[in-house]
Amino acid sequence: MTKGGNSQSSGNTATEGLHKALLLSYYSLLVFFLLVSLQALESPGISTPVIWLIQVFPLLIFAPGLHRQNSRSLLWLSLVVLLYFMHGVLVSFDSVRRYWGFAEVALCVLLFSLSILRIRAQRNPDRESTTTTAEIE
Repeated sequence: MTKGGNSQSSGNTATEGLHKALLLSYYSLLVFFLLVSLQALESPGISTPVIWLIQVFPLLIFAPGLHRQNSRSLLWLSLVVLLYFMHGVLVSFDSVRRYWGFAEVALCVLLFSLSILRIRAQRNPDRESTTTTAEIE
């Protein structure tokens, strides 16, 4: 019986760790776009936050659902991240901004992967605990 209790707590710990990693990758992408906006203009002014808000507005829509761990919001976020992924691929073909494009692609792949894993963990909590119990035995 204690094995079942341990697997539940380890499953919850893994899910919490996955959610923290998801939040970290989400906010990393937001900070990345802030850095891109700051780098794009020679003298940052009022236009810098406006450009940043325009770039990240589609991501900001999903912030409340992300914090509430809503599966539907995570699903839509993963679809929107694919658009940012395509943008990153296009930017990586520009020789001047190549590394910015690679960084954007990497952050998008990370965020997409973590959101899909989090959705899967939310929809199949029994499967995760069964896998953990099988690994312990």
